[in-house]
Formats: sequence, C-alpha cells, structure tokens
Amino acid sequence: MAAPTAPDADWDNLSDSEWNEKLDRKIAEFNAGRGEVKLPVPVHEIMTNEYERGILNALVTEDLIRHFADAIGDPNPIWRNRTYAQNTRWGGIIAPPLYESCISFGSSFGGRLRVPGVARLAAGNKHDYFGPIRPGEEFHCYDKYGGFVEKKVEGKPYRMFIESVPRYFVNQHDEVKAIATGRNIYLATPPSRRKQKDASGGGKESKVGAKYAGKEYKRYSEAELKDIHDDFDAQLAGIKRRGGKTLYWEDVVEGEPLPPLAKGIYDVCDASARTVVSCYVYSFAIKWAAMRGHLQTHPIDELTGEHRFRRDWHYSDRAAQMFGSPLANAGGIHNEMMLVHIVTDWMGDDGFVVSMDSQDRRFNFFGDSTWVKGHVKRKFIDENGQRLVELFVYAENQDGDIHTQANVLVKLISKAD
Repeated sequence: MAAPTAPDADWDNLSDSEWNEKLDRKIAEFNAGRGEVKLPVPVHEIMTNEYERGILNALVTEDLIRHFADAIGDPNPIWRNRTYAQNTRWGGIIAPPLYESCISFGSSFGGRLRVPGVARLAAGNKHDYFGPIRPGEEFHCYDKYGGFVEKKVEGKPYRMFIESVPRYFVNQHDEVKAIATGRNIYLATPPSRRKQKDASGGGKESKVGAKYAGKEYKRYSEAELKDIHDDFDAQLAGIKRRGGKTLYWEDVVEGEPLPPLAKGIYDVCDASARTVVSCYVYSFAIKWAAMRGHLQTHPIDELTGEHRFRRDWHYSDRAAQMFGSPLANAGGIHNEMMLVHIVTDWMGDDGFVVSMDSQDRRFNFFGDSTWVKGHVKRKFIDENGQRLVELFVYAENQDGDIHTQANVLVKLISKAD
C-alpha cells in the first residue's frame, strides 16, 4: 500500500484542475489498500506521527475506569464502587461505553492525507460492543483500512472526503470485545479557492469555516447557572439514574424522552480531564518526535518563534486562533463521552450498550454550555432474538444547536427471560 502522503510544495504551484487530478490519484492509491490489516506501533516505540496511534493503556484497571467516569462527569457507582458493583448482574465493576478510547484511540493509518489545502476534522465514530470490559483484561489491537469516500457538497469551495478505519480490541483470551470505527473528514480546497496562507509557516487555513466568525464567550445569567448547578446536584444524588431498578424491554415506550443532563460550560479543566484518560501524552522531546516530520502542520507561535503542537487548539484560545478557530474547542471523543452518561442512566445497571454511532455536527467551544437530551426511537427484536431499543441522543448548546448526536442500540432484559 502507498506510504502516507508527504507534503509537496508543488501542490501550491498547480492549476485547480491539476491539483484535483493529483489529489484523485492519491486517494486512489490509498483506496487500493482497502482491507489492509495493520498493527499499531509497539508500545515501547516513540511515535513520530500524532495521528498514527498505538496502545495507550493495555491493562484495564478499576482506577482507570473510575478516572474515565470522572472525565464523563458520571458519578454512577457501578463504575467506581466495588461493593455496589458486586451486587449487580455483572458481579463487579465494569467499564462504561467508549472506555476503549482509554486503551487506544485513533488508528495506525491516521493523518495520511497531508497536503497543502487539505484540513482534517473528526467526523465521529461507531462503537460496537460484544461483552463488558472488565478490570484485569489486557488488550492488543489491530486496524483494518476502510479507505476514502467522497461526499458531494454544493456551494462550497472545497471537496469533502470521509476516511474510515475500524480498530479491533482483543483481550488476552483472544476475545474481540469492541470495534471502534474512526471516521475523519478531509476538506480539500484547490489553490485558487484557498485563502492566502499565513507567513507563519502553515496551519493558518481555517479548520472551522466562516460560520463561526465573531464567536465570543457568553455571559450566563444567574438563572441559567442555577439550572446547571441544580442538575449537577441531582446527578450527584443519583436522582436521574435508574441504577438497580430493572428496566424491562416490554415497558419501554417508543417516543418517550430521556431525562436531560447538564454538562455545564466547557473549559480547560474539562478538556484536561479527557486528555488524562484517553489521549496520548506528548511533551518536550517526545512531543518534538511527533512534530518534526511535518512541521508545516504545526503553526509558529509569533510570541516565542516555536511551533505549536496541533493539539493545543483544544486547550488555548490563542493556539486555536492560529488554526483559524475563534476559541479553543472540545475534542470530538469528549463530546461523544458526554452522550454515554444519559444512556447508561436511562438503561440502568442491567442494560448493555450494543453499539453507538456518533456524528460530530459542529464545534463545542470553550464557554459553550451543553445539555444532553434524547428519546426512544424504536424497540425491536433482531434476527438473533435480542430485545433491543434504539435511542437518539444529542448534545445541545446554549443557542439550541446540536454539536454531537448518536444513535445507540441498547440490549435490555425481557420479562420472558
């Protein structure tokens, strides 16, 4: 299969038609390798590409499960209290959905389309589960390349491609416990349609678009803040959590709403909580190793003269502005993690999430508040006799805009069991 694309200055000196032809050839080269299986880099190796990711935490522990729940903002005792969890159907602490992002996040094929005029964005992920993840399990992973698909867009200066790569999570007993299919959006803008590149060394082309121009922090009213804080108090008290009260499949009503949950006003503390549990650690020389091969994608900070790591746009407004974003913004996986909480509160201890298919719809900026909402779309019995409920859940900001949404399949206990 073709090696990851290296930046090439000639891309900027092509006509639009030549640029598109060259891009199509690159896409075709990558797609020729659909189905290729690749192992992540060994855990002892220093990663040289921020987006080609290996194992983060191979061993599942009660501590990491608890920290992951903390990063969701979920006080559910089934994730953290051994005595409580031993009295559930699972017989002990289990991990919440999306915990596999603590084991490993991303793929071995990540970030491969690195050419001038192409911006990469997270598009959401599909998560499939085949059994609970438990403390003591030790995982390895492999990836299977899914390739690029072009999605037609009207009235835009760019072409849009979606790349998908499933990552398989296999424990020490050779059981596949989860598959996380990562999806990336690539916005490819030919030279004549592109804004003049900033002289700072690249990365200035906007990744967020003109619709966020003028975005500023909102000052919330005392009443708005009280609503958030009151809901936090209710979450901590377990008022909205079903817990050990079994929800039977027969009792579910299609169309019924899920009790909404506040996720508050996003800030650097929230962003850092996610980083601690499900993001790769880069600093100093280790960070330089991940940057030095493609410095053109890491803009130069005018105050220091040094390149800024791309990830910094999730923590710093000033760094985000180097990428054309008005404010720092949440990582896509953290927005998905917010959705998990409302699902597990609703289904109770006896439910099991079979799959979660998420879409990142827009940015969740620092200073934005989020309420997670949802409803029951349908309930059905599948071809294997499983009694399933499909939920639609979404994260809504203070302006009524949905920034993240997901369709979730939950398996429930039947009164006939």
